[in-house]
Amino acid sequence: MPAAASLKYPQIRIELISELEDLRRSDLADEWKRQANAGLVAGIDQVFHFFFDDHDFDAGDIGYVLFDEREVTAVKAVKRALEHILETNRDGGDAYFLGHPEWSKVASAAAAAHALLTDRDRGTRR
Repeated sequence: MPAAASLKYPQIRIELISELEDLRRSDLADEWKRQANAGLVAGIDQVFHFFFDDHDFDAGDIGYVLFDEREVTAVKAVKRALEHILETNRDGGDAYFLGHPEWSKVASAAAAAHALLTDRDRGTRR
C-alpha cells in the first residue's frame, strides 16, 4: 500500500482527512464554535471553500492528493451530499446545514471516506 508521502501534495491529503473527520462529528456545531473562538475560520462556508473552491478532488488529483478512483468516489459522495443540501437553500448557514434532514448523509459519506483514506495511510486494506 503506498504511503501518503509518495503523493505530490501529502499536506492537502492531511487537510482533507481533517475536514472529513470534522464532518463526521455529531458535535460539529460545538467544534465550529470552538474553532471560531480560537480565531480559526470554521463553519459551512469554510467547508464549501475547501471542497469546491480550493480543490476538485477528482481523477486529476490521483497521485497528487488521492491514490486512486476509489478515493475519488468516496470524496465525491461527500461533495454530492453537500451539494444536495445547498440546492435546497443557497443562503443557509451553519445551523441550516447541520439541522437539515439530509445532513446525516454528509456525515455518513464523510465517515466512509475518512475510514478509507486513513486506513490506506496506515496500510490497512479497504
